[in-house]
Amino acid sequence: MSRYKKQQSPFYQGDLIFIFCVFFIISVVSIYAAGQFGQYGDGAWKKQIVYYVLGIVAITALLYFDLEQLEKLSLYVFIFGILLLLILRISPESIAPVKNGAKSWFQFGPVTLQPSEFMKIGLMMMVASVISKANPKKVRSLRDDVYLLLKIAGVAVVPIGLILLQDAGTAGICMFIVIVMVFMSGVNWKLIAIIGGSGILLITLALLVMINFPDVAKSVGIQEYQINRVTSWVSDSNGTTQEDANSGWQVDQAVMAIGSGGIIGNGVHNLKVYVPEGQTDFIFAILGESFGFLGCAIVVIMFFFLIYRLVVLIDKIHPFNRFASFFCVGYTALIVIHTFQNIGMNIGIMPVTGIPLLFVSYGGSSTLATLIGFGIVYNASVQLTRYRSYLFNS
Repeated sequence: MSRYKKQQSPFYQGDLIFIFCVFFIISVVSIYAAGQFGQYGDGAWKKQIVYYVLGIVAITALLYFDLEQLEKLSLYVFIFGILLLLILRISPESIAPVKNGAKSWFQFGPVTLQPSEFMKIGLMMMVASVISKANPKKVRSLRDDVYLLLKIAGVAVVPIGLILLQDAGTAGICMFIVIVMVFMSGVNWKLIAIIGGSGILLITLALLVMINFPDVAKSVGIQEYQINRVTSWVSDSNGTTQEDANSGWQVDQAVMAIGSGGIIGNGVHNLKVYVPEGQTDFIFAILGESFGFLGCAIVVIMFFFLIYRLVVLIDKIHPFNRFASFFCVGYTALIVIHTFQNIGMNIGIMPVTGIPLLFVSYGGSSTLATLIGFGIVYNASVQLTRYRSYLFNS
């Protein structure tokens, strides 16, 4: 017997592979179950498999880059994302159809591409790069912090502004990600308090305007369907317009579906409650009816496991690579806000915003962008294993 144990390859990150495989199975089975309602055709689950395979290709490709190279690529990825958003704005409706008064997708026959989903990753990479290059000292002057905040604001304002013209929900998520990354950057807490207080005030003001003065909200570019979603949520699904009623009806159907699943669910072939957008926005309701409380609990536990793994990675890789650490902060914020908003929307405690459940909901752009981000996280975990192995053996 050899004195030395055979060293395991750093590319094998068992817990992340396990998380990936479980979410893949949950996603495909849930989309297959929702297919019986015929909203996206019977083959949506097959397309989701293709998206996951493409995601695996992207993750594998990302492993050929080290973290320093990825940081250098941040600027190019960021600029490319902004160019896509600008091209989308000026593209004719033949390739960029208008839906709900906004252009959000490129449409090339059966293939669609939503630039804002990929812009989230580009924005996280760029902000992580900016923060990582800031003065890493624990004690920074107020001037240093203000300068850092101005740089981050300069990076974030253009993509978030362009996304806001398409979808307020996605723009809000991007703002949340940036705010969390700023909070974790070590900026003076007084500045954080000012920014956080201003943000809460602006959000509250926007909601009050949408509820009480919808015409004013429309005049500044907020779409009617977005106003209806907020008013429907506030009025507890008893809005006065048809769209208010539709949004409330969607939530009612989702809650009914989750409740009808009981403890162990009705199975994938025996869904009784019709849930609109069951393969995308309301996939959690399909999970609830198919697999009951136990199925929902497993999904929530898996998200907690992923978030815990990310938090541990953030802490451990920070001394070795600040860029990777802050990217993981942004990715964690992305997972947290999507999970909280989507599940909250499905059980009626959050407004309907069209935010998918990452890793689970059907969608090419959303799935691919999420898996590209996961690939960078996986790369960071691999590099951390290498760093620690080198330190241990040196």
